[in-house]
Amino acid sequence: MYRLLIIDDEDMIVDGMADLFQEQTDMELEVYRAYDVLEAIEWLEQTKIDIVLSDIQMPGLSGLQLQQRIIEYWPRCNVIFLTGYNEFTYIHEAMRNGSFDYVLKTETDKVILESVKKAIAKLDEEMEMQSALQKTTQLLQRALPYIQKEYLRDLLQGESYALGSMDRQFAQMSISLQPSNPVLLVVGRIDEWTENLNAFDRALILYAVHNISEELLGASTRVAFTDYERFRMVWLIQPKTDAEHGWEQTYRFVQGTLEQLQKTCRQLLKIKLSLISASRCCEWAELPARFIMIKRMFGYGLGLGEELLLTDQAYETEHGQLEQVKSPLQTYLWIDLKNDLESGRREAYFASFDAMTALLSASDEQTEKARTEWYYTLVAIYISILNYNSVRRMAAEQMDLDKLTKMQAHSHWSSAFDYLRELAEVIFAHRYEGQTNSENDVIARIKSYIGKNLNDDLSLTRLSDIVSLNPSYLSRLYKHHTGEALTETIKQARLQKSKELLRQPGVRINEISERVGFLSERSFYRFFKSMTNLTPQDYRELQK
Repeated sequence: MYRLLIIDDEDMIVDGMADLFQEQTDMELEVYRAYDVLEAIEWLEQTKIDIVLSDIQMPGLSGLQLQQRIIEYWPRCNVIFLTGYNEFTYIHEAMRNGSFDYVLKTETDKVILESVKKAIAKLDEEMEMQSALQKTTQLLQRALPYIQKEYLRDLLQGESYALGSMDRQFAQMSISLQPSNPVLLVVGRIDEWTENLNAFDRALILYAVHNISEELLGASTRVAFTDYERFRMVWLIQPKTDAEHGWEQTYRFVQGTLEQLQKTCRQLLKIKLSLISASRCCEWAELPARFIMIKRMFGYGLGLGEELLLTDQAYETEHGQLEQVKSPLQTYLWIDLKNDLESGRREAYFASFDAMTALLSASDEQTEKARTEWYYTLVAIYISILNYNSVRRMAAEQMDLDKLTKMQAHSHWSSAFDYLRELAEVIFAHRYEGQTNSENDVIARIKSYIGKNLNDDLSLTRLSDIVSLNPSYLSRLYKHHTGEALTETIKQARLQKSKELLRQPGVRINEISERVGFLSERSFYRFFKSMTNLTPQDYRELQK
């Protein structure tokens, strides 16, 4: 739906034009009226206007001056001027300044309607055009580092889309690594910050670490960098050549360079940086598991110190073979589950939930530990949602919530997860019911307001203020729930009220016209006849 602002210092012209457009069933327009330039500017300041139909000469500010103001507020607004025969000099200037069209005041309603229809068609075309492709490409290039980082994080988490078609995705994102070759993983952690650094300062330092590491490591290797969690980072490294001893040289180079990186960060950035590298390269499919293993080293033994400079081989030699983990159970899958549950994405949630429980069905010691970890991770997510009284009340009516925090209260681990699945169903049902009730309440309030205020402002802007929603969103929401546009509801409400009053002989037609929101009796006649094929008087006669 587009917004049309009609501007003229003659009330009769404004009202006549407004009625003309409101009667059109083939144009979805929200019509606004301005009876002088100041009122027009008020509308332009508070509401996005798509089309302006304006007299070219008005007191206070000419149409040409107003055109400049319109362009300042809404550059894509199409301006159509109404003009007399002796104003072509102004029209030529207006067209040079970007005016869309002009119409002689002596023209018929059909010509005016066609001009506005052309403006609507132009707006539709602009929305569909791909002329912004070049600008979008430029913006994409600016955003590319962030897109790369997000993609690399997904690679580390073992996302299936990230591991598929890697050649194409690396090329699209200008990642210099080779998907067909193995990769060496290095994980870093900033151990200590200088006091009184704010979030911006810390992000700037992290960016500096990225640049320094790229300069040092990039001299002899291909390298990609990303951060994860809070100020932790990952480097993915490959040799620049496929020479026979390429990897041996790369291992030595990386170890020496990490020492230099650590020292440089301490001296220039005043931070303590811990670094743990893999002792060998791995295939891309193995990367998520190795990432988890190295991350865990920060939480064990030597990993509690500062300015670490280790390999995973050194840790295994010191403490024995590091416990292998199932990467899907240790990724950010829990974040996806939390977001899906909170957002009401039922299918996505249960797809992840079922995949997780399938992985937990193995009968080894590590998986048994993972079951407990996952159960209580989900419990924490559920409790954050159950803290809302209405959700907890509904769940308590259908389930025994005492079992929620006691995994041992269930007869078997599978029973415990079945319990969590059932509770998720209750949460989704509550969300759906609450959303439906809220949306139904909005529709009811709108219909009630329309019925009680037929002679008042029923613009989309005003109605959206009543329910505190964006006008465009309200329009889509209303049509989705009722199957008809808001304008149609208003027309039908005015028609029904008109018929009701016409059946009362003591109410004059001009009074009925005012009570259902028409500024002139002529406009009311045109509206009523377009809706019923009868004049108001004819309808009244038939009811006798």
